[in-house]
Amino acid sequence: MNIQLEKTSEYWIYDQKCKKLLDYDEIRFAGLINNMGHLVAGGFKPGISPLEDDAERKKMYMELALRVSMRKDFDYSLGPVKYAASRREKAVMLSFPMNSNVLLVSAEPTVDIDKIANKIIKLVGLK
Repeated sequence: MNIQLEKTSEYWIYDQKCKKLLDYDEIRFAGLINNMGHLVAGGFKPGISPLEDDAERKKMYMELALRVSMRKDFDYSLGPVKYAASRREKAVMLSFPMNSNVLLVSAEPTVDIDKIANKIIKLVGLK
């Protein structure tokens, strides 16, 4: 199997996992962002309007990929990041490093962060 086909298969699997995450009422978006900051799997829950336009989302994905990459510099002393979360006025953003990719999840602002993070970790198969 060539590398491109392997990547396509890997992304298809994550696309399916992202779709399952969207079954949770409080999750608005679940997507896999590659190390270049591109959305390669997943997306918004049907009927949900994004809070940002396309250009802002692309900028956010690139910034996220950079931030996740930079956090790895501290893995030797603090251990690897399991997930990072930010509670904003209109949404909760969670990111889960996955090899050279990152799973980005956007949820309703009322969500219990630790509870949803643990559900995501179990469903996606993270440790």
